Amino acid sequence: MKRTSLTTGNQNEIATNDSSITIAAIKLWHIALPLRFTFKTAQGSVTNRESLIVEVTTTTGYTSYGEVVAFTDPFYTAETLSDSKKILQTAWLPFFVGKTLAEPWDCYRLLISGASKHSSFALTEKSRLQYPMAWAGLENALLHAYYGERGISTMDTLVAGSKKQQIESGVVLGDMPIPELLQAVATHVKQGCRRIKLKLTPRDALKRVEAVRQAFPQITLAGDANCSFPVTQAEDLVALNAYNLKSLEEPFQVPQGQSGVAVYKDLPLTLRQAIKTPLCFDESVQSLADLVAMHKTGWLDLLNIKVGRLGGLRETLRCLSYCRREHIGFWIGSMVESGVSKYMHVQLAALADTWMAGDLSNMSRYFERDIITTPIEFKNGHMDVTFEAGLGTTVNRSLLQAYAIDCQEFNRE
Repeated sequence: MKRTSLTTGNQNEIATNDSSITIAAIKLWHIALPLRFTFKTAQGSVTNRESLIVEVTTTTGYTSYGEVVAFTDPFYTAETLSDSKKILQTAWLPFFVGKTLAEPWDCYRLLISGASKHSSFALTEKSRLQYPMAWAGLENALLHAYYGERGISTMDTLVAGSKKQQIESGVVLGDMPIPELLQAVATHVKQGCRRIKLKLTPRDALKRVEAVRQAFPQITLAGDANCSFPVTQAEDLVALNAYNLKSLEEPFQVPQGQSGVAVYKDLPLTLRQAIKTPLCFDESVQSLADLVAMHKTGWLDLLNIKVGRLGGLRETLRCLSYCRREHIGFWIGSMVESGVSKYMHVQLAALADTWMAGDLSNMSRYFERDIITTPIEFKNGHMDVTFEAGLGTTVNRSLLQAYAIDCQEFNRE
């Protein structure tokens, strides 16, 4: 195998004329990143962000990373961090050690072939769909290994569409007292941010939106209800028409055990027609099948794209293609995640046809120190975007180790 070192100064970047990679070892890091503040939504709060980092090493010595962004409690989706960790530890990571990927999406073929040889539920297509965030972390790491070893950017290669060299920031502000909220908006606007998203609850959504819109009439304003409004309070959502919101995410409650599609398909069409704000879906759409089904209900105008929630980059790209084909607006979210996952969202946000600026702001807002070496920081509301080999950045291993709760290694020995 012929290798050529690149001139970027990153010893981890190796170009090769062989298109296959073989996995020598995988590590699973369970980390805890202390948040600088308590992030509150209608469904829960986070003060310490636990996450799983999948570290893949190939037989050439190239190392890549992916992140599992499930939360410790099931307030966002049913998949929890412990669920993700269990299937990775007991099934997927041991299975993929020693495997050769001859092309980028071979991890899917290998899983299916493994299912045909094993009776375990864990090695099936159904298990992948049940644990999308666990699979996304592994798939991302494998893709970054495949492209990074060749000195090629994963995102620039796989994500079709014109890309900008700069992206705008988009700040998400959690549930907080309105005077504190207005001060926070003022601070971010002064720093150059022109898009603010508010976490909304049935308690005071109208007052909150009205206060911000009156104080800042020119900004792009969006709301996220996190599936919190009962249908009996729909008049408050209709009243939001007056405030020119660019997007309203997940307005109505979805009872446990039901899907978002099941809820929205039974809501009256007259209510849909009364709500003029573009409606965006996030946690109710975890796959292309969910996207298609929600679109058919007539309620979906926009899609919030998060690679982890959608179960990996392949499913994300399929959803992007569907949105473009069906003229559905899309924009890029984030998960209160480390830079391993967020840097992919930074690169996705560079797409020129996004509906609005994504949920991307300075990582220093959330964490004292991030674990990647490329700062995600905006100056005057803007950040330059580059597409380097693999993920496009590297991990600070000393910080990874410092934040680690535990680490388990899987190899061929």
